[in-house]
Amino acid sequence: MRVGVVHHQQYDPATVLHIRWNEEAYTIDFEGKVLAQIKLRELREICKDLTGVPLGGLSLIFGGATMKDDNAPLSCWGVKPGSKVVVDGIKPTEEEIKLLTTNGDPEEYALILRISGSLEKSRDSVSEFLPRYREETDAYLASSEKPTASNGAGATGPVTLQNMSPPRKKLHDLHGTMSESLLQSLLVLDGVTCKPEFEVARVKRREAVKETQKLLDVIDAINAQVKESDNKARL
Repeated sequence: MRVGVVHHQQYDPATVLHIRWNEEAYTIDFEGKVLAQIKLRELREICKDLTGVPLGGLSLIFGGATMKDDNAPLSCWGVKPGSKVVVDGIKPTEEEIKLLTTNGDPEEYALILRISGSLEKSRDSVSEFLPRYREETDAYLASSEKPTASNGAGATGPVTLQNMSPPRKKLHDLHGTMSESLLQSLLVLDGVTCKPEFEVARVKRREAVKETQKLLDVIDAINAQVKESDNKARL
């Protein structure tokens, strides 16, 4: 199979893909191979060589969706000859790589960016919602409005979405929003595999996991206060 960038307009449209990265455009010729059977990783490797974006920080977008699963063929996303695929990623400078990494490996740089991005997302989510969550919690705990959840015999049952008061439902939603965001960030960090020699990335990953878990513990502690108050109100 011959794979190469087309530098002229003479090519077989049945074996090419059009790639876009920022203002750059490339036409890749997969002459000798059925394009739909090409694995995603192979295309990502080619795009890495073309753009200089490290593989760990390079994503491909087709039809508005990010293509995942490196072992899947391009046919899984409906990619056809002549399709246009967008490269998403940043090419770091040599100075940035040397400044942030252990041994100047651009792949470690990409992992560090991924870790930092996940942690920043966690911080942003908590910064946006935690003050209001605390304010709403304080007001709820100080009020006399508690869930009744009364059954037919007059006893009370567990609090559910159906029998929550509006203030309690608001607390439930705020906690759920932050919790989901933080758990997603932990999943992202869990999926970051750092080589033993990527010392800086390994340290940053541990720190990010620790901080994200700490933020999750904070909102869970507030949620526990609310649940304890609900339990006392049903006695």
